[in-house]
Amino acid sequence: MKIIITENQQSSLQLKLKKMVKTMGWEPAAIAVGGSENLVKLAFNNNPMNFLNMFNDLDVVQLEEKPDLTLFRYEKGNNMMIYDIKNEYVYINYDVIWSFLEDVFGLHYFEIQELTKDWLGETYNLRGITTSRTFNYQKIRLGETYNLK
Repeated sequence: MKIIITENQQSSLQLKLKKMVKTMGWEPAAIAVGGSENLVKLAFNNNPMNFLNMFNDLDVVQLEEKPDLTLFRYEKGNNMMIYDIKNEYVYINYDVIWSFLEDVFGLHYFEIQELTKDWLGETYNLRGITTSRTFNYQKIRLGETYNLK
């Protein structure tokens, strides 16, 4: 027996799965639908830009005490990206965004750089920047250096 899912049902399912990824994380959402491959197909149509578009609603916070830094986050202390205006670098959270593009979509470093540069240009009007990943220890060091706690 084959089940046919209408476009409205698919759209609703995609929204629910994306919300699940944002709130619970990738692993629990993947387990709920039978694995990462299924989640990529169901929630993001196998398109990494659809995944990045989940982060189109980040709060953009310009730091008064560090005017060269702009934070992109949902909540204080949980930065998805840090934009160093002076150096024109955007440091992207490895654990939440970058590793997903590597592990799930199989993209390499430079492919992710180009993809994230395009996305940031379209979504946040950041052009002429370089993107890089940040690991937990780097986020801690950046947080200490720039007092981003």
